[in-house]
Amino acid sequence: MHDVSSATAPVERSAFVECLPRVGLSPAQIPAIVTAEAFSRGRLRFARAQLAELNRGHPQPQLWEACAVFALGSLGRLEASTESDLDLAFIYDGARVTPAQATQLRAEVLARLRDSFDIPQKTFDHAVDLHRLIHNIGGRVDTNETLTYRALLLTEGAWLAGAGRDTKHTVFRTYADAQISRGRFLTSLGNDLHRYYRTLCMDYRHKVEELDKSWAIRVLKLRHSRKLWHLANLALQCWAVDAIDDDASRDVSLAARVGWPSLLRLVTALDHFGAPELAREPFTCFDRFLAALATAEVRDELLHLDYERRETSDIYRELHANATRLDAAAEQIVDLLFGRCRAFMVRFCIL
Repeated sequence: MHDVSSATAPVERSAFVECLPRVGLSPAQIPAIVTAEAFSRGRLRFARAQLAELNRGHPQPQLWEACAVFALGSLGRLEASTESDLDLAFIYDGARVTPAQATQLRAEVLARLRDSFDIPQKTFDHAVDLHRLIHNIGGRVDTNETLTYRALLLTEGAWLAGAGRDTKHTVFRTYADAQISRGRFLTSLGNDLHRYYRTLCMDYRHKVEELDKSWAIRVLKLRHSRKLWHLANLALQCWAVDAIDDDASRDVSLAARVGWPSLLRLVTALDHFGAPELAREPFTCFDRFLAALATAEVRDELLHLDYERRETSDIYRELHANATRLDAAAEQIVDLLFGRCRAFMVRFCIL
């Protein structure tokens, strides 16, 4: 078990406290969300402190000016628990740092954090050149990997070390500064985020059908965390279209908010449209989901649950029903968005 004592240190104000009264909830009604946020912030602070110490004692501190380290996944979304690992992304500017230098610095980062975090070497198992992410978007060499990095850096990338702000800005401006393809309302970014969501759905199919990996946790994450992520993206786009008239101001506002937690993005839009109470059910459904996934016994049962035996599992049936309730809540929200932004949604989100 890794040391998680840093998570008990005083934390900054919750991202959700100010919006909860308008939603019709109190922090006591969503304890798992509040706990996950506080735990995540504590772990992020600890990781930043560790890497700041590494930077201070590094023989080539200038390398950090051309590299950036981010926490993605549940930590980046402020949804982590003691059962969560750290999806660590290491990005470098290939015009200023060689692949060998980036690989070495990444290894030093892993060595510094490995005693305190589980860092899986799967999707994010190597240093990635920023130029790979911002060139050939949509082309033959644009892969699931590069799409994943772009989407997650912008929407859930929590900075840990290095040139994080510049890295995110470069990725965002790649969409915003396009002369021909940016689309009205920056829909080139919306299309890429939508493409990533659909890629996740197909990745689930590949993992469980072709690779014979466990299915239950994956499908429940799709139906809770990832569906909420997608809904929040759509809601934020509708908010930006309805609330802001000019492209430049809209770009600034989107860039500032696209990395907020999904529920906060959702409330931002619903508040603008005069229906923040529609976020109540997504909050409570997501709280149940986080509470379940924070329990080692629940994860273990779901990890080993055969598809054919799914109806014998009380926890699976409970979370499946919870996902269905979230679907119903999402339907109400989409009805609202469609009523207020019909032309935009038909042209830029559906067709």
